[in-house]
Amino acid sequence: MRKRIDPRVIGSFVIGAVILVVAGLIFFGPGGLFSETRKYVVYFDSSVKGLNVGSPVRFRGVKVGQVSDINIRVKPSTFQFHIPVVIEILPSRIRAEGSQEGLFDALKTPFKGRDPMLSLVEKGLRVQLQLDSLVTGQLFVNMDMLPDTPIQLTGHLNDYPELPSVNSSFEELTQTIEDIPLNELAEKLIKSAEGFEKLINSQELHRAIRRLDETTLLINSVLTTLNSNIGPVTDSLQTTMARAQQTITNLDRNLTPLILETRQTISKLDAKIDPASMQLEESLGAVKAAANTTSEAAQQLKDLTSDDSATLQRLNTTLKDLHDTSRSLRYFAKELEQDPQILLRGHIQGDNQ
Repeated sequence: MRKRIDPRVIGSFVIGAVILVVAGLIFFGPGGLFSETRKYVVYFDSSVKGLNVGSPVRFRGVKVGQVSDINIRVKPSTFQFHIPVVIEILPSRIRAEGSQEGLFDALKTPFKGRDPMLSLVEKGLRVQLQLDSLVTGQLFVNMDMLPDTPIQLTGHLNDYPELPSVNSSFEELTQTIEDIPLNELAEKLIKSAEGFEKLINSQELHRAIRRLDETTLLINSVLTTLNSNIGPVTDSLQTTMARAQQTITNLDRNLTPLILETRQTISKLDAKIDPASMQLEESLGAVKAAANTTSEAAQQLKDLTSDDSATLQRLNTTLKDLHDTSRSLRYFAKELEQDPQILLRGHIQGDNQ
């Protein structure tokens, strides 16, 4: 027979396992006695609803710590309220590349005892709230390198170093939603609904719908008439197109010989024009030569008729000599008529010899 197990043994085993888990969380869990943690404080401008103690702290989605405390502080003189959120960072979750040491241990030497987290702030480390679950509305603290954002610190006295915070896209969306004038939108929506109701119930709309029905019936009647008459019109159009095609074919047949004859005539004219062009060019050359000859003759005639022409001067001299000779002959004839014997004496008297 199988030996029966004592329930006390099972209970002792379960209790021992629970004790080991609790001890592991106490000594080795986040914030445990044997785990190194660093605490920092962050001030957020927006509401921290959905953020609780124990909410995760992530760096680009990787958990590096948790929220350890959320409280409210008020300044009695001005009744100004602040909500500091204390976070715990596990340096062991952030390791330096190429080394087994954590980032904080690797940065201790170069920064000479200064908190490495503050040096990362100068390089662009910022803290923001982000939505962890859209269903539950839970938030978590996200850390990221945003060097283009300003370092905004409140400067309030606190037991822990302060890290700068920036608004997340979720916070900006929430602020935008809060700034929407919901009451005005609701009033406008109600007025629009009332106007739509009046439009639906108006007599003008009903009359317009009736007129639309009448217009639709009229259009259907016109379409029916057109449908009944479209057949003959189509047949007539087809007949006209056939006749037009036949006419074009006949024109093509008649124009083809005419085009060929025209081309032959043009070729003959072209053959006759070329010799005529050559004869014309030769005639133009002869006319040009004759014009040159005429120009030369005119120039010679001009030279002869000019006042300083040597030929004209010689001609004038010759004419003068002929004139003197003529006068002498007239005088001799006159003397001979008066005295025929002058030929015998061989002497001619008178003033002009």
